[in-house]
Amino acid sequence: MPETLIYRLNFKRVPIKSAPPDQRKKDFKMQVTLGYSKAEAMREASRCMGCGLCIQGCPARLDIPGYVQAIARGEFEKSLRIIMRDLPFPEICGNICTHNCEDNCVYKEPVAIRHLKRFVAEQFPDYSKVLEHKRREKTGRKVAIIGAGPAGLTVAYYLTMFGVECTVYDALPVPLGMLNVGIPKYRLPMKVLEKEYNFIKNAGVRFFFNTRVGKDIPFQDIMKGYDAIFLGIGNMKGNMTGTPGSDGKYVYHALDFLRKANLGEEIPMGKKVAIIGGGFTAMDSARTALRLGAEKVYVLYRRRAEDRPGYPSGNAEEEMEETVEEGVEFLWKITPIEYVKDSNGMIRGIRYWKNEMVSDGSGGRLKPVPIKDVEFFIEVDTIIEATGQSTDISFLPPEISKSLKMKGNEILVDENGMTSVPGIFAGGDSTNSTKDFISAVADGNRAVKGILRYLKIDFTTLEKVECNKMSQVVKESTGKDVKCNDYIEI
Repeated sequence: MPETLIYRLNFKRVPIKSAPPDQRKKDFKMQVTLGYSKAEAMREASRCMGCGLCIQGCPARLDIPGYVQAIARGEFEKSLRIIMRDLPFPEICGNICTHNCEDNCVYKEPVAIRHLKRFVAEQFPDYSKVLEHKRREKTGRKVAIIGAGPAGLTVAYYLTMFGVECTVYDALPVPLGMLNVGIPKYRLPMKVLEKEYNFIKNAGVRFFFNTRVGKDIPFQDIMKGYDAIFLGIGNMKGNMTGTPGSDGKYVYHALDFLRKANLGEEIPMGKKVAIIGGGFTAMDSARTALRLGAEKVYVLYRRRAEDRPGYPSGNAEEEMEETVEEGVEFLWKITPIEYVKDSNGMIRGIRYWKNEMVSDGSGGRLKPVPIKDVEFFIEVDTIIEATGQSTDISFLPPEISKSLKMKGNEILVDENGMTSVPGIFAGGDSTNSTKDFISAVADGNRAVKGILRYLKIDFTTLEKVECNKMSQVVKESTGKDVKCNDYIEI
């Protein structure tokens, strides 16, 4: 084995530092994870062997070896350019990505791909000085984007680069959708959101906030005024469980709770808080409750710890560890029976059963079945349900919503990202099952090409030469195919 390869294999992952739990759990603005220094980033990036297996784990198929190895060489501008061929939010991604790419890394301690992306983005307060917004001549075509989340803004940015006039409508008063109102600022600071929103806005994208399509502006007017429409509407509707007593005071859905907290609105709540659910939203709600002054926070989940959403991805593990460090207590395999209220409607606690995990005989996921012989009680005065959310298409006129093919709660789209209604495209949480940031970006990239084809606008695709070379190496050594996207020149 070559000496340099042995050196790399023995090269341990450079740890990322975190703020002390006792300090951070009292401060919304204190970021939990701290970034790499230049020396740390270059050292960590130098572990990358360039095999390209990581690409298989990335929904957006970023050229990960390309930008990581550029960091190792100290070529930070080149690294940023490579990232932004497919991703207009490098610093947001560097903070919150589920980084499934790292699960495919050949190392037991994978290369810290997400943290390296964050490092590179932090080096440039204004990306436009590196990228210079290479817009093509205006085509005279116009596209409306409904929803200012990651899928919608990916579409808006890259279409703008191709000379398409893009206008974004969003019902929220702030940009970036759930990234802004659903993810706490200790995970995703406001300065990062503002930086990357301003970059896209300055590229020439128009925005209208506090604007509800179907109410403030008729959907029919948008259809008449634009050549194509992209729906990046997410899953913004919270689904309550209907547990008896859920009409009590201080019972919230997590989406409403987090939205109010992130917008700085007052949230009446007590000191003992129960979170129902076990996913990322549940963790965010629990840690937000601590920062709002809760003295005790419990998370009640109907399955086992290893069954929670996102497990066993590194992101799910990290969030779990950080939540435990901050003092949140977990109760696994729990089914609430009733939210107990007093005569004034105030919550006093939760009656619940414990569950056993039972096979349904198919060999699939074990199902939680309540053991009803014994009831238990936990004293709480505030309940936050983080148990489900759905897509709201009620703003669409009947003739459109009836023609829109759905599968359950998801809008169906073809290989171009177009729905069953010609000229209407969609992407993000309303169309995919993964419901994560980087998948929304991937959906946006697919729709960009689909819209350009639909509008008959010529676009040049360029080969990712280095990535394709790595793909060949991987295929020859493992027999596996690693596909790289064609990327849009910016």
